[in-house]
Parts: sequence; C-alpha cells; structure tokens
Amino acid sequence: SESHYIGRFAPSPSGELHFGSLIAALGSYLQARARHGKWLVRIEDIDPPREVPGAADTILRQLEHYGLHWDGDVLRQSRRHDAYRERLAWLHAQGLSYYCTCTRARIQSVGGVYDGHCRTRNNGPELAAVRIKQHVPVTHFTDLLSGEIHADERLAREDFIIHRRDGLFAYNLAVVVDDHF
Repeated sequence: SESHYIGRFAPSPSGELHFGSLIAALGSYLQARARHGKWLVRIEDIDPPREVPGAADTILRQLEHYGLHWDGDVLRQSRRHDAYRERLAWLHAQGLSYYCTCTRARIQSVGGVYDGHCRTRNNGPELAAVRIKQHVPVTHFTDLLSGEIHADERLAREDFIIHRRDGLFAYNLAVVVDDHF
C-alpha cells in the first residue's frame, strides 16, 4: 500500500550537491510525501578514493536548507561493513557467488563483457573479486516514465562483481543489503 512507500535519496559524497542531484532528491521526496510514505537518506560512502572529506555533511546541510527533511537516521554505508561481510559469507555458503581472478584486460579480450570464465573454477579469495551468479537475468522492465526498457542480453546475463579485489564492497551489493535488510 502507499503508506508503506519508501523513497530514498542516496548521494555519493564526491562533492557538493549539484543541481541534477537536487532535482532527483526533490522528485523522490515529493513522491514519498504524496504517497504518505517515508523518505530516507543513505550516504553512499563505500568508495573512499572518490570521497571528498566533509562532502556528506555538506550535502545533508544543503538538503535541509532546501526543506528536504528525511525520516529516521541517515544511513552511512561506511558503517555497514559487517552487514555486507555477513551477506557475502551467506551468498558464498549458498553457492550463489564465486571468486574471480579475471583481469580487465582478459575481459576486454573476450568482447568487454564477463563470460563466466571463473564460475566453475575453484579459485580462492587471494587477489580475487567476488561475483554473484546470475540465475535469472533481468532483460527488460517497465519504467514509470520511459515505459518498456530492454537491456543488452549479454550484459543482463553477466555475473557482476559484488566485492572488489581491492577489498571494497561493490555498490550492487551494498544497496541491496541496505534496501532489503
């Protein structure tokens, strides 16, 4: 029902809030309020090399300045590593993920889309990324504004990275864990 609607704004703290992000925040905020739902803010600060010190707090002040007040606490992904590690371990125990040692050069050499090379290998975690096994690829969906969207079949079937070989958690894992659990 609409009372269970949850809207989100999830900026990366790579600088100040720019106009495009403000419009996205406003749209999300208005939609949540129109549906009598909650509006949450999540700071996507899981990629420290891209982060600008102080940017997260600046963004939050800017949202408040424009009258965009969120419900509940701000979720900061940098404080959720234990939850991400727990979900990674669960996925691995269920056989839903695997270690991949492929380099970008190898993936480029086979057309630029990962081909599942490590899926059936018994790689260990040393110098490896973790990929999710795609069992039910999403090849199309209906967008509220754009209508029917069709994805590139090869990309839709690609086993994507959920934990990088440098130890950082991938956006794809973090947002699902944060939204679901």
